[in-house]
Amino acid sequence: MALPNEFIEQVRDANEIASVASSYISLKRAGRDNVCLCPFHSEKTPSCHIYTDTQSFYCFGCGAGGDVITFIRLIEHLDYVESVKFLAQRANIPLPEDSLDKRAEAKQRMLEINRQAARFFRDILLSEKGLPGRQYLQQRQLSENTVRKYGLGFAPDSWDALKNHMLSIGCTERELLDAALLAQKNNHSYDKFRNRVMFPIIDRRGNIIGFGGRTLEPDAPAKYLNSDETLVFHKRNSLFSLNFAKNTKEKYLILCEGYMDVISLNQAGFDNAVATLGTAITPEQARLMRQYCEEVVISYDSDGAGQKATMKAINLLGEAGVEARVLQMSGAKDPDEYVKKYGADGFRLLLEKSGGAISFELKKLALGLDMDTPEGKSSYLKKAVNLLASIENKIDRMVYINDTAKLCGLNAGEIEKAVDEKRRALAFAARKNEARELINPPKKRGDGLVPHSLLSPAEKAQRGVIAFIIHSPDLLPKIEKRLSEEDFKDEFCGKLYGAAARRIKNGESVDLSALGEEFSAQEMGKITGIIRENSLLPYQKERLEEYIRVLENHRDRYGGKKPSELSEEEMLKQMELIRKKVGG
Repeated sequence: MALPNEFIEQVRDANEIASVASSYISLKRAGRDNVCLCPFHSEKTPSCHIYTDTQSFYCFGCGAGGDVITFIRLIEHLDYVESVKFLAQRANIPLPEDSLDKRAEAKQRMLEINRQAARFFRDILLSEKGLPGRQYLQQRQLSENTVRKYGLGFAPDSWDALKNHMLSIGCTERELLDAALLAQKNNHSYDKFRNRVMFPIIDRRGNIIGFGGRTLEPDAPAKYLNSDETLVFHKRNSLFSLNFAKNTKEKYLILCEGYMDVISLNQAGFDNAVATLGTAITPEQARLMRQYCEEVVISYDSDGAGQKATMKAINLLGEAGVEARVLQMSGAKDPDEYVKKYGADGFRLLLEKSGGAISFELKKLALGLDMDTPEGKSSYLKKAVNLLASIENKIDRMVYINDTAKLCGLNAGEIEKAVDEKRRALAFAARKNEARELINPPKKRGDGLVPHSLLSPAEKAQRGVIAFIIHSPDLLPKIEKRLSEEDFKDEFCGKLYGAAARRIKNGESVDLSALGEEFSAQEMGKITGIIRENSLLPYQKERLEEYIRVLENHRDRYGGKKPSELSEEEMLKQMELIRKKVGG
């Protein structure tokens, strides 16, 4: 084991889960516990619970769950050992000696290689070879202080300058390939970044996790080139300049398209600007922003691609529970150009005038329509009514209905009637879908567990027995006299029972923190779900006896077969049991 049990328990006890979670998300008291919008999937109604009695969390929407270590694994995208160390540092608990595992060592090594590469790019920028890069940055009106603040550099126009330097300081070719600093063709490796201004990508903890490079060649196939995915770099989970923006005093973030937009805004005093990394915004990035703000101002380019990306950002931010405003720029194609032409004060005024996402979408509906004609107004209203009907807040809905009425020169009451009729139609359709799901219920939740109400008696018994041995490990000898791992036909339940039994026999703990060492963060959600659904009833020996009896009968009746091995007649009997349960 990489980390001692006693150390893990000390770290867990020193990091109260609500305190840790509240540094990432807003919690609301609910009796003894807390509820919140789940940071691991997009939702508008809180479904994630933080339990003070068990120091655990569980989301009834996506199935994420576990203890404080699992929470950090998921939200910081770390592995188990790294998460324990993260929490140890948070609580100022010294690490035990010789505790690094190979994966953690590999990550630390890659981060150090990236740091050395960034130093090389910076030194080149300041040398004679870096003159083209310095000229480019001067043309973009970046100050020396800004260049230094962002650690900007230059990759020389060479196939092996970085490679030779990194090999000379002790790196191996394999390490450089794994760090995506080299590319390879026909078993020959060469510098991935050549003749490019270099932008180090830094995570929230100040680590250089990757690079972006802007070419100086006008005919290059790719203007910007980002690092490939590596052990430490995952584009969809990262935002450029979040290491600065996370400390802003502003209550909102400015979302830009590219590196230069963010750097120019930061230089002008807007330290709350961030950018996606050469890709469209992802759900993970939207939820990441929600950890630091409740509102995002979308400041994408004014071209067609930028407007399309704006619509996607509005939708994803809305799903993540983040309010979106949209910057309407005229006289400049992007924030970088705008702040250069009109200055920081001009951009600040633009921010103050930015409208909500609904206003943006309503205005977009009118594009290409002649609003002075009945046909144009009719076409606009048909689309506008659908959008207005989707607004849940009644006051907000009335505000936008009035705006639409003024634009079309109509009575607001008539538009309100059409919107209410549309909402009734949508509600009716939703009820039909709900009824359809009751007849043919979805098989699995987000965590991969079949809902408890739809389980067969044998499936309930498997999960019940597992909950019992986690709650009362001393009962394992009694259980093992009558059941074996083969009696757990659900693959995950079998794996969990085997692991728990082995740990108990070895005198090891089977609480959530201990199990996290050998189960993934996603599997920890399943385990937490099994524990939560069984903790609703008292842990009485009569219940355990019933679970064991059910599994014994199932073994005798079906000869120990897995569900996939049942005959058609046996399968029909199982389905009938489930139908009766759903009907009840």
